[in-house]
Amino acid sequence: MATEAPREPAASRCKDSRTCAERLGYGNVCESGQCDPYFDRTDIVDLFRKSPKQKVEPEEYKLYPSIIPAVGYNPALAFLIGVVAKAGMLLGDPGDTTMSSASLLVLLTTNKQLVIQLGTNVLTSRNDWELIGDWRYLLYNQDTHGLGTGTPLTASSFSISGWGSTTPIDGGQPMKFDLLRLHQIGLRRVWDNLYLGGGLRIDRNFNIVDESLDLAAPSPVVTSHYAYSKYFGFDPDQYTLSGVTANALYDSRDSTINTYRGYYAQLAFGVFPTWLGSSQASTMVGADLRAYVGLSDDVPRNVLAFWVLAAGVTGGHQPYLALPSVGWDAAGTTGRGYVQGRWRGTALVYAEAEWRFRITDNGLLGGAVFLNAETFSRPAFSHDTVSEPATNLFQYVRPAGGLGARILMSKESRTNLRLDFAWGVNSFAIYLGAGEVF
Repeated sequence: MATEAPREPAASRCKDSRTCAERLGYGNVCESGQCDPYFDRTDIVDLFRKSPKQKVEPEEYKLYPSIIPAVGYNPALAFLIGVVAKAGMLLGDPGDTTMSSASLLVLLTTNKQLVIQLGTNVLTSRNDWELIGDWRYLLYNQDTHGLGTGTPLTASSFSISGWGSTTPIDGGQPMKFDLLRLHQIGLRRVWDNLYLGGGLRIDRNFNIVDESLDLAAPSPVVTSHYAYSKYFGFDPDQYTLSGVTANALYDSRDSTINTYRGYYAQLAFGVFPTWLGSSQASTMVGADLRAYVGLSDDVPRNVLAFWVLAAGVTGGHQPYLALPSVGWDAAGTTGRGYVQGRWRGTALVYAEAEWRFRITDNGLLGGAVFLNAETFSRPAFSHDTVSEPATNLFQYVRPAGGLGARILMSKESRTNLRLDFAWGVNSFAIYLGAGEVF
């Protein structure tokens, strides 16, 4: 007697991708009458295979690395050589666990800089825990441009009793410094996609050299960093911000590397007392909000992505180089169009929108178009004969935008090689990286 072939579950049968998206969530498509998660057919590794895998499913505890030799030029680093790597791994069943990710950056530059940076976003089985890390060791140099998105105080001459009139500083103020950064957050899922937890944050800046500073000149050169540090009582040669944070997170993203759907909202409150090593006691708050809107049921990687980042010092004072700044977020990706550190302040609001899309039908090539805007505040300054009011958020807003190309490095983890061209106000920059910006 012939046995009847097993039937597909009714939920998996379909006529179009809209049906799959409604039943199983955006990112599921209809192929050969059956609902399946969407995967691009071809990544760069397939170009070197005799028989490329046409259908893939990520496996538990298998590492999916994408390693890019970095040789090029960056406005903040000059000519560079090194390695940019992104890796994904599932730490549980693909049906209920989001892929974890780690990013490694190791660079040497002609500016005599060493960059070692590791960023992690780990989700354990069933997404019960989410661990977010940002660890860095830098031997670095970089221009600073004062605080706020307006005109810095040092851009004009001012008179200080006993010193005379200062020399105006036009443009960047070069600095050398070393940085040890240890940021680690641990969050436990308490309900659905809501997490609660806390973290440790340490930023230790040392061997600081203010290269433009010249207090012995007939018309002294007073830099923004030196003026801020002296005014608020910091040692301009070294300082530390060290403390703990309380964090709440909502995370419904389907990937930490290249999101097709979901929302991400993290709120943080940080306390940095002197007994935990901070040079001065302070508090701050921060918010990181992201949303991903799908544009095509048939091609889920066609997405509109939105990002709003806000942070500010709410009590006390924090060291100059630890203040919020473009390009110094956890991923180092804010402010495309401006050199890292171009804008800095005691508080920031940053917003970005990006359209991500597939170019070739096999998924190998993609693209992006993006716009961003940033605003930073500056504290009031009053000393001797100098008195400057504070610059508030939204008093000056700096826009930027650009476009980019994407090459698929790993279809299992959705990791793209990212090349972006961005323009700001009187500024242009090129960016190379692995994975999406946010």
